[in-house]
Amino acid sequence: MKLKKIHTTFLVIAIAAANVASAQLFIDNATFLIETGATVTVQGDITSNVSIQGAGKVLLKGTSLQNVNMNNGGAATNAYTIPNLEIDNTANVVLTGNCKVGTSLLFTNGKVQLGNFNFLLDAATTVAGAADNKFLETNGTGFAQRNIGNAAAANQVLPVGAGTRYTPISLTHAGGTYASALLGAQAKTGKSPNSHPRVESYANVYWPVATTGVTGGTFSGTGTYPPDAAPGFTGTEADIRAMGYNGTNWSLTGETHDFTANTLTAQVGANAGQIFGMNRFLLMNSKVLLQGANPVGGVMSDGLRAAPSVIPTTEPYRGAPFNFTSLNGGVQEVVPASVFNDLGTNNNIVDWVYLELRNNVTTGSVLLQTRSAFVQKDGDIVDVDGTSPLYFKNLDAGDYTVTVRHRNHMAISTNNTVGFYKNLTLSSSTPVLDFASPATNVLGVANTNYVQTGGFNMMYAGNANFNTIVNYSALGNDRLYLLNTILSGTSTGSVPGYSVGDLNMNKIANYSALGNDRLYLLNTVLAGSSVSSKNQVLPN
Repeated sequence: MKLKKIHTTFLVIAIAAANVASAQLFIDNATFLIETGATVTVQGDITSNVSIQGAGKVLLKGTSLQNVNMNNGGAATNAYTIPNLEIDNTANVVLTGNCKVGTSLLFTNGKVQLGNFNFLLDAATTVAGAADNKFLETNGTGFAQRNIGNAAAANQVLPVGAGTRYTPISLTHAGGTYASALLGAQAKTGKSPNSHPRVESYANVYWPVATTGVTGGTFSGTGTYPPDAAPGFTGTEADIRAMGYNGTNWSLTGETHDFTANTLTAQVGANAGQIFGMNRFLLMNSKVLLQGANPVGGVMSDGLRAAPSVIPTTEPYRGAPFNFTSLNGGVQEVVPASVFNDLGTNNNIVDWVYLELRNNVTTGSVLLQTRSAFVQKDGDIVDVDGTSPLYFKNLDAGDYTVTVRHRNHMAISTNNTVGFYKNLTLSSSTPVLDFASPATNVLGVANTNYVQTGGFNMMYAGNANFNTIVNYSALGNDRLYLLNTILSGTSTGSVPGYSVGDLNMNKIANYSALGNDRLYLLNTVLAGSSVSSKNQVLPN
């Protein structure tokens, strides 16, 4: 029998053991029953507004793309049921409405492309044959879903994939309340768009996950990524950790990984989120003030940035003449000139700064990582995009000693000798480490190692020769370095632009003209004393 179309409100069709081939199967308000052991082979499309009855099987075996629509009135979580479904079409199957499989799903050849529709599996539905090029491809907004009913459920596998690769995910939900609940997931190719832009090592697939009919509880998933580099992951696999995203922040809560099995396990929010594998990182929110930028009420001048900006687009610290110690911070940073655009706010960039992260021990601290960054007018230290919290890679959340350095200021640091450390996490809402606040336990002595005035702490200016001391007349002093090295011995000369000798950060280094740096060093930094000095103190 060749069955082309059924379109009736009363006809009952029962398919016995013999196979039935059909170019198209269209069921409109009819009872269509496939008895046990029988198979209906469909070479065209399937459209139905009722569930198919019986324990038999529908075999999709076309030679071109086949469409399936078992949509239940258009509801996002509803679909009419196919009891047993086999996919054997190398040209693939595409959903044009939701679809539900009640007992078994078998992949022989080809994928089911969900597009913007959902593919539902009942709680006891078995899945077999899924592999590369044979899976539920979530290539739109649609989700693969598993019905868990009214109770918690563990290890609910959804046979999803991305592109040509099979990347299934197993979902577990516990501790909530459940009412006709569904656990859903997608697999998407590439780097998560919600990951930090500086992430270097990551799986090339991520899994958006969501529930319906669930309140509260804990939602976790174990995703499997391809084992080979390039299509499977980018960067260093050993650096990758599983993370859960709750729509705002990433978290390592519940994290496990298995580089042999190529699995990543993480928790997300109770009802929705994203699971992804990427290298660990910390985000730091901190504030600092530079004396040379003439802070007033905690807000600095951005004269170096004001048009025409003289701040270099290549950070100055890793190369000559500073040659600051560089550790695990990547290559020398280069940014677009647009970072220095005038925003008309306190978020305008003032200058480059340099951050050092050490472990939290009272003596013998170890330098772990360094980063170049920007400081804004209000003192916020931000990453090289000019706005984001500062990023440190491949470090776990915890307590660290933090040092801020600048090209012609004395460094400032948290005090590791008395146990003041800042808890750094993945969260962009981490409390601010405010070096400008007198309450901050800063290493050293106020007005000797850092200046304290107007209710703010500031990094001392005047370090023209970028050593560990600011002075006017002693051996190796900054005044003579300004005169002899920067100005080539000419007291009436000047160096415009971005100069380490520009101690008051007004776009020009000079020794004797109006607003000169020599008198700024003597009168502002050293309070008029030519024999006093200011000393830099770093962690032990």
